[in-house]
Amino acid sequence: MSDDRSADANAPGIFSKGRLEALTDGIMAVAMTILVLDLKFDATESITTDTHLLDHLADLERTFTVYLVSFVVLGMCWIGHHAQFHFVRRTDRGLIWINLAFMLLVTVVPFTTSLMIDYEDLRLPCVLFGAVQLLLALTLLANLRYVARRPALHDDALTREVVASMQRRLLVLAAVPAVSMAVALVNTRVALYLYALVIVVQFLQKPLASALRGPAGGEPR
Repeated sequence: MSDDRSADANAPGIFSKGRLEALTDGIMAVAMTILVLDLKFDATESITTDTHLLDHLADLERTFTVYLVSFVVLGMCWIGHHAQFHFVRRTDRGLIWINLAFMLLVTVVPFTTSLMIDYEDLRLPCVLFGAVQLLLALTLLANLRYVARRPALHDDALTREVVASMQRRLLVLAAVPAVSMAVALVNTRVALYLYALVIVVQFLQKPLASALRGPAGGEPR
């Protein structure tokens, strides 16, 4: 098995994973940082007391909620991507292109976040926002399935049980924006707060910790 994997590693079209991980981390960091630029405080009147200031800050409640949702969703996508690449040993052109699609969607999140903040009473921004979140989850799912079907790209710790566990979490992550988009047709505010359900997905990640220790039960490599 090890000899076969060594031969696969030297095959044409097979690359190391380091540069792809570095590019993903960099784009994630930039996208998550840009989100904060939408937290604007535009008070047109003079503020002279703490109470008055608090009143104005309270008006940013929805803006901050959209920012928080976008940040948490991107954070969970990064966690999911990191968990998958724990098992990846090398990449090929197909895997690179899937990850480029994932990164493209990541860069769109700040734009859809701005739409959600600027046009809070419209349904289309909610639908676009949810569509990007849904596509992010589906792209991670495609990434996982692509790797799982190619033994040359992953190590033996990526068992069927691990793949099934990751797939369940990604399907839950995809279900939240899908439901939110439907609810947005009735109430955009409720649709926004439905994203609080993504926290549930984070808690569901806990059972995967044992798998991430690797086949020998040690720390993640």
